Amino acid sequence: MKKMIFMVLVSTIFFRVMAQDNLQRAFEQSYVQERAGNYVGAAQTMVGAYLMKNYECNLRLGYLKYMSGAYAEAMTYYQRAIELMPYAIEPRLGYVYPAAAFGKWDDVVAQYNAILKIDPKNSIINYKLGVIYYNRKKYSQAFTLFEKVVNLYPFDYDGLTMFAWTNYRLGKLPQAKLLFKKVLLLSPNDKSALEGLSLIK
Repeated sequence: MKKMIFMVLVSTIFFRVMAQDNLQRAFEQSYVQERAGNYVGAAQTMVGAYLMKNYECNLRLGYLKYMSGAYAEAMTYYQRAIELMPYAIEPRLGYVYPAAAFGKWDDVVAQYNAILKIDPKNSIINYKLGVIYYNRKKYSQAFTLFEKVVNLYPFDYDGLTMFAWTNYRLGKLPQAKLLFKKVLLLSPNDKSALEGLSLIK
């Protein structure tokens, strides 16, 4: 009985090592194909060594499927990576690209909100989500996000410009005027800032 258990254990380890070696070779070959611009071939190589419960494999396939234009498949692989590593930010960022390409902006918003639950001070995601809300005319929600960005990076052009316009849209004209003038410190004669100031009487 002990011998049987030992043989099963050795056999299990052997197959795991073999699977890992196959995966290593698939990754290496897929990088070579990617550098040659062959994303379809790179994805096929990865599929040949695919392990459903392997985070890295799903992440890599999500990227390669996105780059080859297979957006639905990309989203599926990224979603599996998210399920395997729920606190990882990179598969959520990856998921956003094919979702945006499909015009699934509610999915993009959901992923950005999930990222902000993990990393509330992520200035890039606060900014991008703020832009989505601004374009949807949800200025109060955009305000909260841009305010975080400007508090983290008080002299950042993009953050200041969007925060200025959001203040303007909310009727906070003195704040908008001050922010537009700060934008001009960064970018003298900036068209957006000058336009904003011209609208404030």
